[in-house]
Amino acid sequence: MSTPVNGDMVSAAVVAYLGWGRGPHPAADAQAVADLAHRHGVPASDLARAVDHAIAAANTIRVDELAPEGGSRFASRLRALLPWLEDDAVAALTSRAFWYAGWDGGEPPPPHISPGPDGQAEHAATGETPDIAPRADRHAEHAATGETPAPREYWRHSTSLGPRYFAFSAGHDFILRGGEWVPYDVYKSGPSWWRLTGETDTEVVDRSDLPPGTPD
Repeated sequence: MSTPVNGDMVSAAVVAYLGWGRGPHPAADAQAVADLAHRHGVPASDLARAVDHAIAAANTIRVDELAPEGGSRFASRLRALLPWLEDDAVAALTSRAFWYAGWDGGEPPPPHISPGPDGQAEHAATGETPDIAPRADRHAEHAATGETPAPREYWRHSTSLGPRYFAFSAGHDFILRGGEWVPYDVYKSGPSWWRLTGETDTEVVDRSDLPPGTPD
């Protein structure tokens, strides 16, 4: 006999699907939901539909109507819609909404996880974040070609050891190391994260504010 889907399980599935805590960008890992269902004896199709429902509910909240204090107001509205949702799932859905509003410049896409005609959950890498390759693929591409996208937005992070410089381009973060821009992929850090949170010790700077000799 299978275990019924409950709020705790759906919250864990939302976190797993969005990859909350595993990277700076919202993921769409349908396989993680299927694996979670298998480990806990929950019908995978039921859990997938519940995650669909949670994401669809979050998508009804307009980020551009929430300023100021957008993050806390989004979370409050989401809790009103889904009072059973756990804190980490609320945080994951809130971050997702503001990431799409801040980087993609639009509304987040609809959920893409419920089983298709063949009974299998569609792989979300093609539905949730179509312009961002999986982590391993992106790193392999950098290693194979040696190319780095030209940074478009420059950031300065003030630390006790002095300023560090970053760049944001086409959804990717870079850090200036040894006079070169190298990929930067650290959880809750980097321009893609700071654009959402407004960290007080970070700021967008002009190209002329970078150290002399910094490449484009």
